[in-house]
Amino acid sequence: MKIKADSRSGIKAYVIALPVLLAVSLAITTADFLAKGNLANLSSQIAPLAIASLGQLLVALAGGIDLSVGSTVSLTTCLLVASNGSTWGIALALGIALLIGITNGIAVGYAGMHPIIATLSSMTFVQGMALYWLPSAGGATPQFLPTLVNSEVVGIPATVLIILGFFLVVWWLLGRTRFGLQLFAVGANSRNASLNGVSDVRVIVATYALCSCLAAVAGIVLAGRVGSGDPVIGSQFALNSVTAVALGGVQFSGGVGSALGALSGVITLGLMRNGMNLIGVDAFLQSAATGLLLLAAISFQRRNTIGF
Repeated sequence: MKIKADSRSGIKAYVIALPVLLAVSLAITTADFLAKGNLANLSSQIAPLAIASLGQLLVALAGGIDLSVGSTVSLTTCLLVASNGSTWGIALALGIALLIGITNGIAVGYAGMHPIIATLSSMTFVQGMALYWLPSAGGATPQFLPTLVNSEVVGIPATVLIILGFFLVVWWLLGRTRFGLQLFAVGANSRNASLNGVSDVRVIVATYALCSCLAAVAGIVLAGRVGSGDPVIGSQFALNSVTAVALGGVQFSGGVGSALGALSGVITLGLMRNGMNLIGVDAFLQSAATGLLLLAAISFQRRNTIGF
């Protein structure tokens, strides 16, 4: 089946081909790639990014961007450590993330601030709070988290099931609910959506709230993986989540994208980083490569507003 270039999903041939080609190339050129330990480690590495990128997808579909994702991830790990093994830290982290997202949505939707300015401001504030709460990495997360995140179910890493679960939820939200239809309508043309009775402001606030909550969930999974808190551990998540969704064919002008595309972009980015780790590429060069990928992906995006 041929997918049109202007399809609402944004999925083009390269979106599917890139992760497949990367996986085949790594399997041929790197002896350790197909080892069970490496594949389990790969799924563990990409799980937090996959969850955060699904949140970034929702914001991008509304024509926005959320730069506070990374600092929300970092703050979440700090709150989990501060809970001294209690589950109240999880509830607090999700509650604060919801507040961050609603604040971002109000700034963008009601106050009319540019998404970059609004979320850059909240990013700086939240990062400061993370450093205030936990000045340096350390502490211990609730004991059940590492056990859960690093476990297996019938031989399948739990992180694979976590990724699949959140993917299915977002896929259902976008494709099977009224909110998903309204989100695509607002992203494609907010004025037309408003004229047809869709509250673009409410949709925008909801997308930012969901994005922040998913960032908090990503932080919970990440904290379970490393077993401690770190006030700067999420610093790369904003860039990486934006890069992942861009590689997945998501248009940041709004109205075009899919959960499958976002997940494909995450896998592409994860395979690239895993391959560079296996061959010993410097971490700074890996960040540079991610920046180049983002530049390339954005360069091929359209610049005009679309409509149905």
